[in-house]
Amino acid sequence: MPALSVLMAVYNRLDLTRLCLPTLQRSLACIEHEIIIVDDGSTDGTRDFLRALPSPYRVLFNEEKGNFAINNNRAAAVARADVLCLLNNDTELPDGWLAPMLDTLARRPDAGFVGNVQKIPGSGRYDHFGVLFPTSLVPLQYGQHLRVRPREITGCVSRWGAVTAACVVVKKSVFDSVGGFDPAYVNGCEDIDLCLRLHTRGHWHYVAHESEILHHKGSSPGRKNHNDANLARLKATHGDYLRRVLVPRDARLAARSYLRSAAAAPRRVNARKLFDSLAALMRPGFPSALRRPECLP
Repeated sequence: MPALSVLMAVYNRLDLTRLCLPTLQRSLACIEHEIIIVDDGSTDGTRDFLRALPSPYRVLFNEEKGNFAINNNRAAAVARADVLCLLNNDTELPDGWLAPMLDTLARRPDAGFVGNVQKIPGSGRYDHFGVLFPTSLVPLQYGQHLRVRPREITGCVSRWGAVTAACVVVKKSVFDSVGGFDPAYVNGCEDIDLCLRLHTRGHWHYVAHESEILHHKGSSPGRKNHNDANLARLKATHGDYLRRVLVPRDARLAARSYLRSAAAAPRRVNARKLFDSLAALMRPGFPSALRRPECLP
C-alpha cells in the first residue's frame, strides 16, 4: 500500500504537465506513492502523453467534461493511501517541499488541509501564505504580490481558516468526512468551500513555512469563466458563518495585507477592495481581530 496518493486533474497545458511531473517524481523518491491523474478531455496531446506513463502513475480519462471538484473527487475515490496530496499540474516542486507538510499533518491533530508557501514564476513574487476573510467575504491570500517574505511569518507553521488547494496534503478520512469537494463549484472556490465545511467541524488549515513551491497560477483554459457564480455560491452558503466566526478574526489583518499588496503591485489595485480595506481599519469592534498571522512553533 502506498503511503501517499497524489491527485492531479489536468486539462490541456501539456507544457506545464511536462514541467511538473519530473519535479514531482524526483521529490517522491523516498516515499511509497501513487500518482492518480484525471484527464478532463484534453485535446493538445496530453492524452497520448499520459497513456505512456509507467507505474506508479494511474490515469483516468473522462468521457464527459468535469471540473476541478469532480475530477479530484474521482481520483480520491480510488486512492489507496491514508494521506492525499492534491496537486495542480501548473506547479514546480523543489526537493524537500513535501516533508514539512507531512510533518505538520502528523503533528496537528486538528489539521484539515496543510498547504505551503507559493511564488509566481517569472515575477518571483509571493502569492500564498494562507487565506483570510475580509468584510467583503471575498477570500484574500495573505502576502500576495510581495517580493520579500513578510517578517511576521515566523515559526514552523501558520494557522488559517482556509488555504489554496493548488498544493495540499490531507488525511483521506478527513477529506471523505465531508464528502470531498462540492461539484457545483466550477473551477473556483471549491477549495475554500471545503476548508470552511471542515472548519465548522473543528479543523484548522495550516501552511508549512519551510515548504515553498512555484505556481503558474490560473493557467488552465477557462479557469476564471465561472468566478462570479462560484463566489455568489460561496457567500450564500457560508456568509453567516464567515461574518460570525472568521471575519471578526481576519478583517483587520486582511485589510492591512491588501493595502500592503496594493503598494507592492499598484497596477493590480481594485478600487472596491481598496475602499473596503480602509473602511475595515477604521471600523470599531472586531475585539478578536488578528494583528499578525497566527504562527506556531
